[in-house]
Amino acid sequence: MIGFRKHPLLLRFALWICLPLAVAGWFGYSQLRASLPQTGGDVAVRGLKAKVSIARDDNGVPYVRAASDMDAYFALGYLHAQDRLWQLEVARRLAQGRLSEVLGRKALPEDVWMRTLDLYGSARSAWPALSEPARASLQAYADGINAYLGEKRTLPPEFLLLGVEPQPWHPIDSLAWFKVFSLNQSDSMRTEANRYVARKYLPASQWALLERDYPADAPVTVDALPAMQDIAQMGMRLEDELGLGGKYVGSNAWAVSGKHTADGSPLLANDPHMGLQMPSLWYVADLSAPGFHASGMSVVGLPNIVFGRNGRIAWGGTNMMADTQDLYVLDTDPERPNHYKADGQWQALDVRQEEIQVKNDFPAALRKPLDPVRIQVRRSTLGPVISDALRSVDQPVALRWPGLDPGDTSYEGIFRLAYAGNWQEFNAALAVIVAPAINVVYADADNNIGYAGAGRIPRRGAGDGTLPVPAADPRYAWQGYVPFAEMPRVLNPASGFVVSANNKVAGENYPHFISRDWAPPARAERITAMIQGAIRGPGKLRVEDVEKMQGDVKDLEAGELKDYLLGLLPASAAASAPVRQLKAWDGSMARDQAAAAVFSLWLKNLKQRMLLDRFKDAGDNVVQLEVLRGYVAGVTPLQIKRMLMSGEREWCGGDAGAQRCAELADASLHDALKELDKWQGDESRWQWGELHQATFQHLPFSDVNLLDRVFGRRIPSPGSENSVDVAASRYKPMKGFEQTFGAVFRQVMSLAPGEGRHRYMNSTGQSGNPLSRHFDDMLEPFNRVEFFALRAPVATPAGAAGGDVLTLTPSAPVQGARQ
Repeated sequence: MIGFRKHPLLLRFALWICLPLAVAGWFGYSQLRASLPQTGGDVAVRGLKAKVSIARDDNGVPYVRAASDMDAYFALGYLHAQDRLWQLEVARRLAQGRLSEVLGRKALPEDVWMRTLDLYGSARSAWPALSEPARASLQAYADGINAYLGEKRTLPPEFLLLGVEPQPWHPIDSLAWFKVFSLNQSDSMRTEANRYVARKYLPASQWALLERDYPADAPVTVDALPAMQDIAQMGMRLEDELGLGGKYVGSNAWAVSGKHTADGSPLLANDPHMGLQMPSLWYVADLSAPGFHASGMSVVGLPNIVFGRNGRIAWGGTNMMADTQDLYVLDTDPERPNHYKADGQWQALDVRQEEIQVKNDFPAALRKPLDPVRIQVRRSTLGPVISDALRSVDQPVALRWPGLDPGDTSYEGIFRLAYAGNWQEFNAALAVIVAPAINVVYADADNNIGYAGAGRIPRRGAGDGTLPVPAADPRYAWQGYVPFAEMPRVLNPASGFVVSANNKVAGENYPHFISRDWAPPARAERITAMIQGAIRGPGKLRVEDVEKMQGDVKDLEAGELKDYLLGLLPASAAASAPVRQLKAWDGSMARDQAAAAVFSLWLKNLKQRMLLDRFKDAGDNVVQLEVLRGYVAGVTPLQIKRMLMSGEREWCGGDAGAQRCAELADASLHDALKELDKWQGDESRWQWGELHQATFQHLPFSDVNLLDRVFGRRIPSPGSENSVDVAASRYKPMKGFEQTFGAVFRQVMSLAPGEGRHRYMNSTGQSGNPLSRHFDDMLEPFNRVEFFALRAPVATPAGAAGGDVLTLTPSAPVQGARQ
């Protein structure tokens, strides 16, 4: 205390400021610790039919052992509420268009957009179309969530910080969230809008190189630039703020026949690619009951194992990249703005009013409540007038998408997959899926492998969905959907394997149009090459070999463009260390690769000089430039190579043609080297991982200083848009390449006799609570492409999973939201 006697002010500060803060902090932390789930002991819950045992392993993964499948779904709802309650809250509010009630005015554009789409109304219409077992699963899941809410336990930190009280979960909430999930996989309207805006500013010859599947001289059917800009900008906002949609939403999935594997049984691998978020959208679970077993990845908000395996089959999915959304420009009556022309006749728009409650800015409790925001929502026979949500009232645009059709049975298909025992039952489940359009890879215990496409693909009378079309012209009306019997599929191909990586799914002889927006073939080619290499080798394919394939970071397109660019450089550049590294580089986007960092900045600067500078001159407003910048970011390395090889002198800004392009390549490389020097200093320290960081965003606290460090995560990451281990990123001047899309889980499944092997890794952790050790305990292992094992049911009786065991026992009928 001698030091304090000399400094009485310091003593007072410690006693009156620091000590109370420390005590308050300790008390707050202790209280919040109570929000962590109970994982052991007995709990009596309402709505359960019989006792359920939940054994968690060391990674927090639950093994549910129930007396019936419906009790297993109940338990999964209870578990999702235990571990991901805030995520459930966000999911429901997003689907309903009610984020503004808790996040304030900044979430209003998203709410207006969702109210306009009316996903919740569409979900209500889906309920009667479902079978009784499918509805029962949704109800059981909701009962499980509500049973946990009924215990009135301490809520996770987000609820305390935002002053939110969760409401009972309703089965329709799950169906509406599945609509959001489907919308995330169906982004062709944004692609259409981006393409339209870029088309306005490129000469026909240059357009043909970038969009070579679309005729250069094809007319733009309608003039709707303001509306298309707004639609494209909303797509960017949904991607930036919520991680929804985007060019890189996709997946890898492949299956290999037992004739090529070490144990003689099929192997199936799957890794979906979506927006990175904290926590992951996915939740690992193993559900078992007499006559029922499903293990793998569940989506928080749904009662199902969406991708995984049961006792007989395994399945994994990828985005088909199908063009299932069309934008129709409405011809409205100037005298009656709520009437539009269709099929040669004037029709009335359906009009309804929506009221959105908006929380005031912080501190909301000390401010006068804001008046509700009232909006008018219009709907045509084609679909919602989405331009109203963007205030593009001068040019009404409607969205047509199968996911908004009444009586959607997509959930039925996902539900049935867990019960399928063979190829026929698998296809019967897929047949009722409406949206999203997906590729599903298959393997079974009888050593069959296959692939089948699912979802409704429109049959168009005219046009192909590439650009917006006039609603008044009956030629552009949809003529129904591609029959499921005519969807792409294959069973037991002669090659002994099947690969799906968002690449083109059918050849030129296929009779139906699916898309022009396939992912570049690089990932599919690389996976195919690795499988073929393993098959031709001395040994046979093992689970461990497939795991390594999922972590492959070689970018075939980068390597191809790199070779061409090096050929453009002057001889004087060949002696520099970076150029020597590039010459020796094989396209690996590993974290420690200096050449990967050099190439990525080189490509970024080349795009700037060849495209962005051109669009900067053409654009006449901020929104337009933002949309064009997003379009350029999606231009692939092979598109750049085509541009440089074309001899089109305008790309390089002069009459000198190839000479000018060579000068641009050289100048862009110098720009890249200067930036790397600024970022990482001496060449010996250059690494792709230091320039390229995976960013896992939390809604809403990633935007709040200090809290972003608690709830969000950043980690150096490998990969690129075209590597098997996908990493889609955007360059930000103060942050480098920020990866916001990538693999969100990985699993490899063997269908060996008995239970085989099931290996997995989630991208973050099982918990959504930052106070839990399972909040981010999978983050580093996932980044290193490591795997954990899901154990077979016979190996996990109560207490044998390596962790705690929680027993749920029935107490009384459920009291909560019921359909």
